[in-house]
Amino acid sequence: MGFIPIFLTLGGATMLFMMVVRQSFVNKKQQFDSLLESVVVGLSKISGKPACNADLASIQASIQEVKTKLNTANLTEYDTFVKSPLNQAKLIRLQHNQLITKKPYSFVAKIFGYKAI
Repeated sequence: MGFIPIFLTLGGATMLFMMVVRQSFVNKKQQFDSLLESVVVGLSKISGKPACNADLASIQASIQEVKTKLNTANLTEYDTFVKSPLNQAKLIRLQHNQLITKKPYSFVAKIFGYKAI
């Protein structure tokens, strides 16, 4: 028989692992981006200002600005449209960054060039 079937099986398993991990990275990044977009839309709806950039630093600055002007009538809208998606986005960012630093996944991240969010 030889070692050829063993090498083919090992190579196939490695490629399948790399494809699954790569798809997981892509899905986490897409979820993070879509949640940030929903936070931006919620902020623009509550504040009445046009949407800002969809990066986390500018969103948090806008949140601090909106929080000072927030009244009790808009509090439930703030929780629904801003706070909840922002917390989910932070959780997904944490999971993505932890996944990239774990050992077998870090090799795949280096090969495909994925960085921490």
